[in-house]
Amino acid sequence: MLVLVALLLSLASLIAFLPQFYIETVTVTGSRMTDGEVIKTYARSKEGEHFLPEMGGSAVRFLSLRYGGIEEEIKADHPMVRQVRVCFHFPSTIAITVEEKVEILAVRVSGGYALIDRDQEVLRILEETDFALPVLEGVSLLGQAAVGQPLKAEDPSQLTAASHLIAGLIQHDQTEASGPLLMEKIRQIRQITGPLFFLFIPLSQGGEIRVRLEDNRLLQDKLALLSYLLERGDLIPQTAGELDLSGETAYFRPDTGQGQITGFTEP
Repeated sequence: MLVLVALLLSLASLIAFLPQFYIETVTVTGSRMTDGEVIKTYARSKEGEHFLPEMGGSAVRFLSLRYGGIEEEIKADHPMVRQVRVCFHFPSTIAITVEEKVEILAVRVSGGYALIDRDQEVLRILEETDFALPVLEGVSLLGQAAVGQPLKAEDPSQLTAASHLIAGLIQHDQTEASGPLLMEKIRQIRQITGPLFFLFIPLSQGGEIRVRLEDNRLLQDKLALLSYLLERGDLIPQTAGELDLSGETAYFRPDTGQGQITGFTEP
């Protein structure tokens, strides 16, 4: 028992006096929309201090060497932050790991665009399109869009269906090694009904191609076909029209005159 007590006292002395248990550095990882230097300021007051004060907030946080009070401050002040962990890392470091909310859909609203996350919460409202997401058109709102609040759509299923389609586009771009990135080509989307959408691809000489597409189990095959057709510029006339990929055969119908593409399957 005396040996055990002596060991505990030695350990306590090491923790109390070793310089490695005094904070020298604060690091931030994961911040994209939030300013990492601003996030650091929440823990800067601990620089030069021992690591134990302010630790905890709950038993789980204390046992994982986290600073619960600092975590709650950051979340309260920064609505873009979904989760944050503020931990002591040996030696002499407070490591702040930020998980931000991610914009997955841009929706046309009065005066600009509302960018929402997976919970349909408005993260930003912008007047100009300085973002890389296609814009969902034709959504009727029940009220004014407000940052930090859910977007109140008359038909919330529109937002859910469009978000699922965007996820499919991102999956295609991440898995396809060749061909154009569809998230860069498609600038607008509009729901026709249920899982059926129009995707609008602007042309360099003016006008646009409207791609009629259904979000179903064949979506990735259809997106691969769309990417192939866009890469092979000689297959689709570079003129405004509708490219119908919703059936078994792909058809292109120019806005003026008659024409079609038939017999294509996924590349």
